[in-house]
Parts: sequence; structure tokens; C-alpha cells
Amino acid sequence: MAEVHEVEDLVWARMKGFPAWPGKIIEPKPEVKKPSTKKPQHFIFFFGSENYAWVLDENLFSYAEHKEKFTPATRIPKGFREAVEAIEEVLETMPTKIKVRPNELPSIDEEIAQIFPDRGSQHGTRDYTREPLAGKHKVNHQDHGAVIDHITPSKTGPSGAKRIFKSPRQRKPSKKKEESLVSTKRASVKKKKELADKVVKKAVKRVSSPPKPVSPIKRQRTPKIPVKFSKTPNKATPTAKLSSLSNATPSLSSVPEPPKRKSVIPTPCKIGFLGLGIIGQGMVNNLISSGHEVTVWNRTSVKCRDAIKAGALKGNTPAEVVQSCDFTFACVSNPTALKDLVFGNCGVLQGITAGKGFVDMSTVDVETTTDVHEAICMRGGRFLEAPVLGTQDSSSNGQLVILAAGDKTLYEDCYSCFEAMGRRTLHLGEIGNGSRMKLALNTVLGTSLAGLAEAMALSEKVGLHQEDMLDVLAMSGFSSPILCEKGRAMIDGHFDATFPLQHQQKDLRLAIEMADQVDQPLAVAGAANELFKRARAMGYSDSDVAAVFRAANV
Repeated sequence: MAEVHEVEDLVWARMKGFPAWPGKIIEPKPEVKKPSTKKPQHFIFFFGSENYAWVLDENLFSYAEHKEKFTPATRIPKGFREAVEAIEEVLETMPTKIKVRPNELPSIDEEIAQIFPDRGSQHGTRDYTREPLAGKHKVNHQDHGAVIDHITPSKTGPSGAKRIFKSPRQRKPSKKKEESLVSTKRASVKKKKELADKVVKKAVKRVSSPPKPVSPIKRQRTPKIPVKFSKTPNKATPTAKLSSLSNATPSLSSVPEPPKRKSVIPTPCKIGFLGLGIIGQGMVNNLISSGHEVTVWNRTSVKCRDAIKAGALKGNTPAEVVQSCDFTFACVSNPTALKDLVFGNCGVLQGITAGKGFVDMSTVDVETTTDVHEAICMRGGRFLEAPVLGTQDSSSNGQLVILAAGDKTLYEDCYSCFEAMGRRTLHLGEIGNGSRMKLALNTVLGTSLAGLAEAMALSEKVGLHQEDMLDVLAMSGFSSPILCEKGRAMIDGHFDATFPLQHQQKDLRLAIEMADQVDQPLAVAGAANELFKRARAMGYSDSDVAAVFRAANV
């Protein structure tokens, strides 16, 4: 039978795929949807990771009573000690819980007994000085569990009366003093409870509040000739040096520093990862650093060296990795590479058995995703697509946006991995929706970069300084970090790949093919695709996507 819990209780919460973890029952967050189940459940704040989730009551256990049971002696998960320390701090500030209901408050006598525990052994003693002396007799007070002798005075008369008691006589505190002490006790209990609530609320607020924006690093520029602006809506000085505005333009050197390492509760499941390219390497490093047990494989084994030094295991084939792990991630460059990985010799499909999970994080077309999904499911496995939004820096810093779709149970099982690799994870429903979303969004990126490349080339042709144009772009309403970063790369001519140009062109081609299936014209995307194709023909396939400027600047 499940224990009965209330809000503010400290508990051990157990979720599928994770060990029991210290937590506290709190009021539900409106932004977190409650699961549609009739079973009783509570909203839990997890110490250490500072996450929260709905957990069934049958998976909740009192913290103090089950501490020894759920504290592992070996293989302590990463972050577990910190979580226990945090809950112990809260526990110290909380008063001892009195097991009574609000409508069954303790009596004054009971509260006095709690305030004066040393009176417990004598609580059966009563003050009989005011009772009539009617001869020696024994009265058994069952309520107090004590037998008291009453002895009448001797025949010498009232002046020689003697009163003898087996227990020493104590002075009974006045009623006002008792009520004052009880009031003081209640105030102390209330103060401790408020302090405990403040500790948890402060931690929850730290998690839910968005990070403060990081100001770009100022870069020094040589002074330029003052440029006169006609009408400035912000009532600035009519004459100003355009070079002084250069501080608003982020450059490659002014990219914000990587965020602090996230506190992630790693799943105890064994994880495989296939494909350690530009994006895959960063994802694997974040999985290892967050405490996950990872086995890696790459077509070029040299790329596995850094991951192995960081603590990963090495698989000889994709099939071997899948067989030795509970679920396996893959991140490859295109649909052809994914099909070879899954259907090829010693491929993923040969290692799939009942219950095994496979998560594809590549950007491919919907047809390829559907084929892989059907093949995995026919062998009893589970499949999830999860393409990502971001660049090499986003991958290294764990700031990817993950667009998942497919098996919801697999999504929940590997959620700690998504937390380690990305800053936001979405489940978009049925298979194919992840690929559709990724291709649509990369269409926006491709057309924007093609437009930026043409604008930069145009500004040079008409005699404007490209750096001035980038400064004004940074101040505009349609500025974005990716446009400023790639614009700086176009000016400097540095095309070290953080997002290869050939991958962007591939995404535009797949988006156009997807649009053809639903008769949706993509005139702008088609023109941008041609510009990227020209850049590839010029030899910039493996260069950064900013190299599209070379094709525009003719």
C-alpha cells in the first residue's frame, strides 16, 4: 500500500530508469502538464538537479524512514551526494512533524507535556491540598497511571494535621504562563517551517528564472571619418562616429562564454553513440561529463580517441555497440550515411533485439526516417528521431535544441541524455515531425545567410564599409547572433567549419523536395539553394556555411 504524503513532505522519489532520489513535495507548476492518469500523484522538486516532475504516490517514500534503504553503498550516481546534502540542510531547519490532522489539534495539556518533558514521570501527581480530607483511602487514577495515598490528620486536631504524599509536591504553573509558553512554541515551529520553505523556493526560482544576457566583448577599432545621420528617432546627436558603434557587433571572439556545467541525474542505462563528427563529438563529451556510461563508434576510429580518453568505451561495429547498450544514439551527415549505418554489414539493425532503443539525431528526409523506424520496430526495438538545432559551439556547450518525435517511452528513458546535450527538448508527436520541423527551420537559416552574403557583397560594390554595415545590422531589430557571427566570418575570410556548407545545401535540397510533395512553392529557398550549390562547385563544401559569401561576391 502506498504511503500517504502531503505538500512539504521530504521523500524519496523513484522514476522509471532512475534510482530513488531525494525530493520534496511542492505545489504544482502551471507550466508543467499533469500526466493523464487516475492514480494519485504529487509534484516533486528534486534536490541536487533542481528539476521537478509529477511522480505517482506508489513511487514516493518517506525520506527519513527509508534513508538507509535508498542510499547506495557502491556506484553512487553523479550529483547524489549533493542532493543528499541539500535535503539534509532543509531537514535540519524543519521542526519535528507532529502526526495530527489540522482539525485534531493537541490539547493544552499535551502541548505542555511537550514543552516540559521532565514532568513526564510525575504527570500523575495532582495537587490535593484543596481536596477534602475524608480519611485514608487509595484512589487509582487510571488516566494517569498512579496510585496516591491520602492520609487524614491525627487526633491532635487541625493544628497538628499532617499531609504526606509519596511523590514530591510541585508548584503548578499558572494558566496564563502555560498559554504563553505554548504560544512561544508555536511561533518557533512556524518560523522554522517558513525558513525551510524559503530554501526550497530559492532553489526553484534559480532553476526557473532565465539566464541573464551576456554582454558582448568590446573590440577596438581604428577611428573613422564621422558620418552624419539625417533623422534619428532616438534623438541622438546628429553627428556621430560610426566606428564608435562597433562595440555592438559580436564577433567570433565575442561569443558568450560557455554556460556552467549543468547538474544532470544520469540514467543508469548503458548508452551507445555512433558518429563523432562536428556535432557528435560535443554531444558525447557532454554525456560523459554528466556521468553517463557511453560506448562510441565512428567510421574513422581516430575521432574516438578524445572520447575514450574522457572515459568512453569503444565498440568495434555499430551492431556490437547496439547489442551492449540499452539504447543508442546516432548522428551522421546525410540520408545515405544513415542507411549505410542501419542497413549495412554489421549495422544497427543486426544488433537490435526486443526492447533495444535507437535514437537518430541526424538531419534527413521524412522517407528515410520512416524506413528506419519500420525496420527497427519489426525487430522488436524502439525508435525515436531527434534532429538538433545548433552549431559546433552549441554542441560543445550543451546548448542544442532537440526536436524529438516517436516512441514516448524511449523519449522518457533517455531524457537525462537530452538534458546533458541540449538546453531545450521538445516531443513533437508522430514519426516524421522532427524531420519536418528541422528542414523548415533550416530553410529560414539558409535563405537568411544567402541574403546576408548578397548584402555584404552589395555594400562593398557601392563603396560602403562592410564593417559599418555589420555594426548597423547589430543595432537593427532583425539582428541575431548567427547573422553577426557569420557576417564577421565573411569579412575576415575565416571559414573554419562550425556548420559545413555542404550540410546547409543538403538541408535546402531536402526542404525543396518535401515542399514538392505538397505542392508548396519555395522560390526564395530555391534561389538560395542555387547560391550554395555554386559555392560547393567553387570548392567550399567542407568550409563553414559563411563561405557562401564567395559565391555571392562575383
